[in-house]
Amino acid sequence: MGEVDYEALRDAIVTGQTTIDVTALELAAIEDIEWSGSRSHLENVAQQLQRVDSGDVVYLTLRADGQPVSKGGIDFAKEPGAGTIWQVATHGKLEGLGLATRLLAALEQRAVERELRRLRLGVEDNNSRALRLYEHLGYRSVGESEESWEAEESDGTRYVYTATLTEMEKRV
Repeated sequence: MGEVDYEALRDAIVTGQTTIDVTALELAAIEDIEWSGSRSHLENVAQQLQRVDSGDVVYLTLRADGQPVSKGGIDFAKEPGAGTIWQVATHGKLEGLGLATRLLAALEQRAVERELRRLRLGVEDNNSRALRLYEHLGYRSVGESEESWEAEESDGTRYVYTATLTEMEKRV
């Protein structure tokens, strides 16, 4: 999409001078969210997008004037009777503007449309900002788990990253 002036975009969002839309993330637009993680993360997002046609996954982006500024998915197959929200991220230069809140509302709506009333998510224990956001939105801690995924060093070396997650749940 070309170089983005995030300071100007931030100002436009704050002053309400931008159009904000929620759209499905398309595989062809995966490079538009490269700000959200490493190459291995984007490869995983691409794998998840392969599950969209089966109905197991919905993956959305929040766009400001067409520019993706927040993204995340909801997995309907991970746990029976629940939607599991995951891979939520907002561009680092645009945090604190309520973008993730809008995206989460859209993901939650997708669960309601499927008549699911229970939402789950896991957040890394050291991500206090996200924990506060989820608590503010009505998610409550229901335990802990440990998860691992492939991650990448700045030099491209891949490794298995393991994190302790606070498991959270919300009834809608």
